[in-house]
Amino acid sequence: MLMHILLLLVGLALLAKGGELFVAAAVRLAEFLRMPRVVIGSTLVSLATTTPELVVSIMAGAKGAPELAVGNAVGSCICNVGLVLGLTAAFKHIDVNPAALRIPLIAMFTFGATLMLMTLDLGLSRRQGMTLICGGAVYFVYDFVKYARDVKPSHIAEAAVIEAAATSRLDWFRGKPGTTVQFLLGAGTVVLGSRVLVDAAVALASALGLPSILIGLTIVAVGTSLPELITAVTSSRQAVSDLAVGNVLGANIANLTIIVGTAAVLSEVTMRRVTHSFNFLALLGLFAVLLWMLLSERRVSRKEGVTLVVLYNLYIAGLVLLSAALK
Repeated sequence: MLMHILLLLVGLALLAKGGELFVAAAVRLAEFLRMPRVVIGSTLVSLATTTPELVVSIMAGAKGAPELAVGNAVGSCICNVGLVLGLTAAFKHIDVNPAALRIPLIAMFTFGATLMLMTLDLGLSRRQGMTLICGGAVYFVYDFVKYARDVKPSHIAEAAVIEAAATSRLDWFRGKPGTTVQFLLGAGTVVLGSRVLVDAAVALASALGLPSILIGLTIVAVGTSLPELITAVTSSRQAVSDLAVGNVLGANIANLTIIVGTAAVLSEVTMRRVTHSFNFLALLGLFAVLLWMLLSERRVSRKEGVTLVVLYNLYIAGLVLLSAALK
């Protein structure tokens, strides 16, 4: 038990340091590519921070437990909105550009609703999994290429602000080679920290006798979402909170397509009706609340951040009660 707790602390330390390196490199990548920070967040950073979910999905699918992978992906999406963005906004309000978020928001809603419709029969086939993977790949390629080709003077001006905000202890890290090394080093540290943290959390939960579905939707989901949380908090501290929003939206899209799709391709998914309905209604409900917040005031205020955290806590409470009822 003590060893598991120590590993949890080690995982948190690795995530904290990795997140710091990661965000600093990401904002400089935005400068080099002359792209808005929100796009870097919704493509490069989000794909890297969802690596823990991908690892969990591959492992779960290979071991014949794809429901854990799907629960982890859906739970991570809920955690990203309720806990990650909620805590980030509660710490410091998040200003956003609705025009830059329109496509990611529509894509996130569309993929969430599509996955819900696909699983109405309580299953997800390999063919459907491959369709989700292709859909996610098309979105990320389109998102990146679109902004890479559509460079505007405002993007270049924003890049100058990014350069002023990015800091590093060594001048070498400000160059392209150093930034690339720092990005990869930060990503690797985040992934390693996530793996250590999740393994320790799962072992600790198992020792306490918690049900596996609860572990997948809560402890594993929160554990694999910690890269997004660390990235979001670090982004907010460095005054680039729009990177946090782009990261969360991109991570959710990756979870709903590439992560779930990979699990289904490895092993066809089955799930219970009650857990399916509860989790997907919570997912789409939180997505709707986030959409209203982002489009109504072009920011997520501290009060709205607290609201998101409260909604997430209510979801966890409902999940615990549901798990107890299913025993």
